[in-house]
Amino acid sequence: MLDDIRHWKPQHLPDVIISNAVLQWVPDHRELIAGWVDQLADGGWLAFQVPGNFDQPSHAILRELAASARWRPLLRDVELNRQTADPADYAELLARAGCEVDAWETTYLHILPGEDPVLEWYKGTGLRPVLAVLDADQAADFLAEYGEQLRVAYPPASFGTMLPFRRVFAVAHRPRLSIGFA
Repeated sequence: MLDDIRHWKPQHLPDVIISNAVLQWVPDHRELIAGWVDQLADGGWLAFQVPGNFDQPSHAILRELAASARWRPLLRDVELNRQTADPADYAELLARAGCEVDAWETTYLHILPGEDPVLEWYKGTGLRPVLAVLDADQAADFLAEYGEQLRVAYPPASFGTMLPFRRVFAVAHRPRLSIGFA
C-alpha cells in the first residue's frame, strides 16, 4: 500500500521515529517534523537525514535544463527535489519544539564506477519526477543533454567518477515530563 507520509498517524505514541532520505520530497516538511515531535512518546527520539546538495552541479544543471526553452513547456509543473535546510535550521526547529538536539552535516565522496555513473545515480533519485512525465523519446533526449553536462561537471578518473554528496542529519530527544507531587 502506498500513501503520503503526511497522512501517517501512529496508533500509539512511538518511542522512535526515523526518516531516511524522504523529507526532501515532502512539501512543508518542516511542519511535518514538528508534528512528529508532538507524536513522540515522552523520552522518545526522532532521527532523520536528508540530502543537502541542492547547490551542487547535479541539481543546478537539472534545474537550468528543466527551465530551458526546450524543456520548460513539458516540465513546468514537475516538482523537483525540494531544498532541505541546514543543520542549524533543523536544530532550531527541534529545540523550539522542546527537544534536545544534535544536528550536523557531512559530505560523502562516492566513487562511482562505469559509464555515466552520475547520470545513472540520478535516474534513481532526482530525475524520477522528470522521467515520469516524458515519453521515451523525450526522456532519451533529456538524458543525453543532462548526461553531457554531468560529464563535464563530474569528469571520470582512472579509478571512477567522484560524486560529492552532502547529507544533513538530526537526532532529537524529547525529554520525559517530570511530574512533581507536593
